[in-house]
Amino acid sequence: MMFFFRYITLAIFCLGCCSFSSVAQSYQIEATFEGLKDSVCYLSFYYENEHFVQDSAQIDAQGKVIFRGNTPLEPGLYNLMIGHWQSLDLLVTEQPFTCTFKANAQNIVGTLIFTNSRENDLFYSYQKKVLQDTEKINALQGDNPAVVQQKQQLQYALGQYQQKFLKAFENTFAAKLIKAQLALEVPQAIQNQDALAMNRFFVQHFFDNLDLHDERFIRTPYLHNALNNYFEPLSFLPVDSLNKLVDLVIAKAPSLSLLQKYLITKTASIFENSKTMGHDAVFVHILQQHYLKKPSLWDAQTLQLVQERVFYLEKLLIGKTIPALVLQDTQNQHLRLHEIPAKCTLLYIYAADCQHCQQFTPQLLALLQKYQHKGFKVLAAMFGNDLDTWKDFIQSFHTEAFLNGIDPTGKVNFYQEFDAQFTPTMYVLDDKKRIIGKGNLRIESLESIVKQQVAP
Repeated sequence: MMFFFRYITLAIFCLGCCSFSSVAQSYQIEATFEGLKDSVCYLSFYYENEHFVQDSAQIDAQGKVIFRGNTPLEPGLYNLMIGHWQSLDLLVTEQPFTCTFKANAQNIVGTLIFTNSRENDLFYSYQKKVLQDTEKINALQGDNPAVVQQKQQLQYALGQYQQKFLKAFENTFAAKLIKAQLALEVPQAIQNQDALAMNRFFVQHFFDNLDLHDERFIRTPYLHNALNNYFEPLSFLPVDSLNKLVDLVIAKAPSLSLLQKYLITKTASIFENSKTMGHDAVFVHILQQHYLKKPSLWDAQTLQLVQERVFYLEKLLIGKTIPALVLQDTQNQHLRLHEIPAKCTLLYIYAADCQHCQQFTPQLLALLQKYQHKGFKVLAAMFGNDLDTWKDFIQSFHTEAFLNGIDPTGKVNFYQEFDAQFTPTMYVLDDKKRIIGKGNLRIESLESIVKQQVAP
């Protein structure tokens, strides 16, 4: 499923590109790098935290390189890789995009001069100023009062410059990108309060420096990184709280916009691939609330896949009674999951050729031996329906203590019906066969759940 949502997010990017392709526009980037010659230069675009090559061109003997294309560049942040050892970002805003600049290859940022790109000129004028002032501040060594005071004055002046720059050019993409890189400024009144107040401010204002109405941020690393950095430290929150936060973040973008579509797919991907047990419930919430209830954002195939995904995942959430499963045991008898008498049952879905399963199985056998007398049982269900492979695994790994089961008919779709998209997949069940733990659990985590469940 991870790849499914990766496909959707890339499709969003491609959809944006196609929206411009019917217009007879082009791009031309002309650069001269003093001190560099006979080298290859690559033009790439940002998508999340990756680069994708858009074009390549040869730097000639005079240090000149020209990129030309008949298909317009989608607005956003691009990168020029120069001679495989240096790079610089380019802001693409207007259509058609034409840009001419020159720089010394030994100090590109410090010597950049643009002749016809206001956004890039603004962006790098700011960078030069900050770089120069930072070097001055760092050059001041020692802790005597005069040096400390001078340092503080320079830092204050730099802060004032940043604020004035952002205010004067607040509607430019250059200023928006610069602001997106700045740390969130916490008011002193909030800093003086307790940790709860700081956390509340973090949750409410984390995205203040990002313009979530500007679709160009999809083609930068900043939005992708911000979403990861926002939800990662909040992973401890209960599912209901995370659901509300997801809804609030998605609502920050214009309704049914391309940017909102990106926020939906990105948050879905975060919680689909989360290593925190129970986060699949947040994933299901996103599918239900932001896919199925916003059908105009998605094509028919995506909606069908999401409906199927929700149908099966809803039954596998923590607290739900696990779906019925009937297998054949080693005596050719029916082995029914719901009829296994145990305080705690582990449904262990494995593949015979899975190295992780082969390493984990001996650990699981030791755990069973430790807690079997207290009411713990393991139903081991093998992917596939080859009886010889199944029997060989049981014999090779001495798993006779498990309740070994197989579906010789091949009708049970473990991948879909039990979300076994990796092996081993495990479901820890209470005495009523309700799910109390799940996933690709480490033996320590599994033992913690089992020990609590079988305790007197």
